[in-house]
Amino acid sequence: MNRKIIIIVFLVLILSAGIIALTQELDIFTPETDYENSLDDEDENDDNSLFRVKEPARWFRSNAGGLAIEETESRLRALRNEYALAIDSAYPDELPEYLLPFYDDEYSIEVRMLYRRSEQIRTQWLFRDDNEKTRLIAVIQETESEKIIKAEEDSDEEDTIEIIVNKKGFIEIFDEGNNIVNEYRYYEGTRSDRIDNEYNEGVLISSSVLIWEENDDGGVFVKLFTDFYRYNRSHSLRNIERIFYSDMIASEEDLVRIAFPRNIRDAVNDGIFISERLNLYPEFFGDVFIKNNSKMIFETDDRGRIQKQTLYDEDDEVIWVIRNTWSNNRITTTTKTDGDIVYTAEFRYNSAGDRVSERNLKNGVLERSVRAEGNFEIEELYMNNIIVLRAVWEEGVKISETRVR
Repeated sequence: MNRKIIIIVFLVLILSAGIIALTQELDIFTPETDYENSLDDEDENDDNSLFRVKEPARWFRSNAGGLAIEETESRLRALRNEYALAIDSAYPDELPEYLLPFYDDEYSIEVRMLYRRSEQIRTQWLFRDDNEKTRLIAVIQETESEKIIKAEEDSDEEDTIEIIVNKKGFIEIFDEGNNIVNEYRYYEGTRSDRIDNEYNEGVLISSSVLIWEENDDGGVFVKLFTDFYRYNRSHSLRNIERIFYSDMIASEEDLVRIAFPRNIRDAVNDGIFISERLNLYPEFFGDVFIKNNSKMIFETDDRGRIQKQTLYDEDDEVIWVIRNTWSNNRITTTTKTDGDIVYTAEFRYNSAGDRVSERNLKNGVLERSVRAEGNFEIEELYMNNIIVLRAVWEEGVKISETRVR
């Protein structure tokens, strides 16, 4: 019986060896040839390629900033944390439409998805070139809103609804030297702007701001102003010249609102996702009105801190001058000279560096003061150096106002 089993096993082994030899002789299984053919097929029809297989996503424990803190073994384990991050690759046909104009065939695509309590809250796209240098970073949130288009009164047509896609976030474009050459910023609604940077041997020499304007063809970016940067021989920034190409009026909805926040805490706990201010100075200095062909000159110290800024009109006549006094990296006093009027704002800080008080003077006469006391801010208005009104604010909300006799 054992002899028969041994004979049967021997015959099976011989038969198996013969089948393997036959398949090799007939090229039924040739991995190298099949792979080369697959590459040809992929070139001809990338979408139908049999070899479009990508690595599975990697999962990490993360934080609110989307940092890959610790890699986990599985998706489920990562999602047990408050924040989880998935890092995956993507193909060009998976890109959002707004990123297609920036894509190049030489780029690889990486997508990072941030989760909070198992819910995806942010998607980040990255393009990298053959040298593994990042050439694009994009974080965009898209929301849809409805716009009702009214039909004409004498028409039989009904009102129609148009779906509008709003974007909020940014796109940053980098060159081979890791310098940001273009930056697109999208705000609530349909507002957006673009920043174009120019470099000379890696040193920033100019930066232009353009804003989106709607037209019959959809819209176009229009240049608002350009900053030109001047350096000394040691390559320290010494001067910035800003040339304006259109009229600008400061308002709540305007890009060029130039003001400190009203509340002291707003200045140290600024939660703005994308800053929309060109320069910060007190509202006490008044609104800004800038005409076409005007220019502003910023003078800095060797640490890049603005010491003086001067606004000129189209005839190169001085409109006003602002001078700053610094202590470490904080402004303690700033003055604006506008003709015969001198506005002064004085600031005090605590040991943590938070601003705790502000005083506003006009031609040396105190007109307003604000100080922080715990969760409260006390604002006092003066007339002829005498308090006439005192208001108390709590977390940005006015809770009392008292007229002082």
